[in-house]
Amino acid sequence: MRDAQLPPPAERGRIRRDSRAALRDIAAELGVSAMTVSRWERGESEPRFEHAARYGRLLDQLRAATSSAQVSA
Repeated sequence: MRDAQLPPPAERGRIRRDSRAALRDIAAELGVSAMTVSRWERGESEPRFEHAARYGRLLDQLRAATSSAQVSA
């Protein structure tokens, strides 16, 4: 996965917030700092290839989980 396949920075943050995940939770899952995830969400930096792939998959999972939770609510 390349950076271009990630959602735009603002959408990354929206997906995380909609799933009620904390920055520290995402960071721990990816093995980076919460500040790093915050920078990715603000568009101040982009994840490197190895993190971009994992981050993209995690965002997809969060989006799917949030969508299914909204449908069943």
